[in-house]
Amino acid sequence: MPSAAPQNVRGHNTSSTSILVTWDEVPASEQRGNIRYYTVTYKETMEGVEVSKRVDSPIRSVELIGLKRYAKYSIRMSAATVKGEGPVSVPITVSTKQGSK
Repeated sequence: MPSAAPQNVRGHNTSSTSILVTWDEVPASEQRGNIRYYTVTYKETMEGVEVSKRVDSPIRSVELIGLKRYAKYSIRMSAATVKGEGPVSVPITVSTKQGSK
């Protein structure tokens, strides 16, 4: 399993109810095998329930949809090989946009 988390996790609000999350690979020296998938875990910071999404490698982006308007979300990532999931990244916080769309 990887000994490091995906690097440079970024989030960008694409609408009032969605956030696009992108990230860089786990450093090659820390991968410890082929990365099979990434797990994106997110929740609204105030009262949210944690939700996880799995993204198959080599894809390194996912759009989180159906979010609350003008809310802050905490987002973190991990990567997995056939032997299991590695450590989780430091959470980032991204807000959805204000507006009606």
